[in-house]
Amino acid sequence: MSLPTLPGNPYGAIPGTGYGTAGPAAAEAPLPGYPLHPAPSALAADAAGAGAPYAAPRQPACQLCGGAPAAELAVRHHQGLFFFMLFRKRRGRFCRDCGTALFRKHTATTLWQGWWHPLSALLFNPVTIILNLRVRSKIERLPEPGPDPFASRQAPGKPLLLRAGALFGLLPAAFVVYILAMVIAG
Repeated sequence: MSLPTLPGNPYGAIPGTGYGTAGPAAAEAPLPGYPLHPAPSALAADAAGAGAPYAAPRQPACQLCGGAPAAELAVRHHQGLFFFMLFRKRRGRFCRDCGTALFRKHTATTLWQGWWHPLSALLFNPVTIILNLRVRSKIERLPEPGPDPFASRQAPGKPLLLRAGALFGLLPAAFVVYILAMVIAG
């Protein structure tokens, strides 16, 4: 016993139009369910103009807390060990608070762990710190994020120069600057 088959593609049907039809039954009839974007009211159309979009453009959300607006950032971290070096990068979309927390954490770690290899002290650690400062300026241009829907927003914590690791890292940095000044002075 076999079931009768209907002509047309059952997977190409539009909901509410019947089985196997290629298009909607009537062009003016809306499909069942809720529309994706509500139609603008007459007042909104008058205020925004005739060509106004139905909904506000979507803002990128923070991948840690879901807050908006967020920006694409790449916060770097460098470790200069005696025999080798480690380079790390945290890339993603972050809001102002989560971006500030990541910047302070990674830059403080870079300040105290990045000076212990000769190439790190002279080249890679200062470059990493400068790149992180550029990221900080991008973070500061972001407005305050909206509500925290998942209660997972990162707390920015102490400012960078009040962290113990960052203060400890200023000693090797001062030593490197002293050595470079002696080399330049002859």
